[in-house]
Amino acid sequence: MAHTLVEFARSLQTNLHNGVIVPIDATPTLILAFGMNVPTATNFVELNTIVGWQVTNVFATPPDQPILLLQVLMDGVAVGSTKHESISNDEDGPLEMTTTFQTILTNVSVGFHAFQVFATNEEDLQGDITITGPVNITGKVYAPA
Repeated sequence: MAHTLVEFARSLQTNLHNGVIVPIDATPTLILAFGMNVPTATNFVELNTIVGWQVTNVFATPPDQPILLLQVLMDGVAVGSTKHESISNDEDGPLEMTTTFQTILTNVSVGFHAFQVFATNEEDLQGDITITGPVNITGKVYAPA
């Protein structure tokens, strides 16, 4: 069955590597937010999230490494998430990584919905995580053609 794009929205901090500096600790930090209208009852919503980050001051060796938890909320309810554990590179400089993930929702209720992305360092005693960029999310609503 063919589908048509009926709505598009996005939130953007930066498209650039090292475009922002947002320290992340054990408390969830709001890094992106946007609203999007869903005009039809039969639909699917596709959310693509990209977060560039770096790890510094790693205090332990594996398996205890900082872990970045990214959560996507729709109207305050978690609808997508991913965890990305840092990888020890045995160097004194920062370890730079990019996390990309997709969230697919089906038959979201008609109306306006608020989307948020929160970041948490689940192992903040093991090292520091800083969001550096790129940092963005796009949302698309598709309906049957």
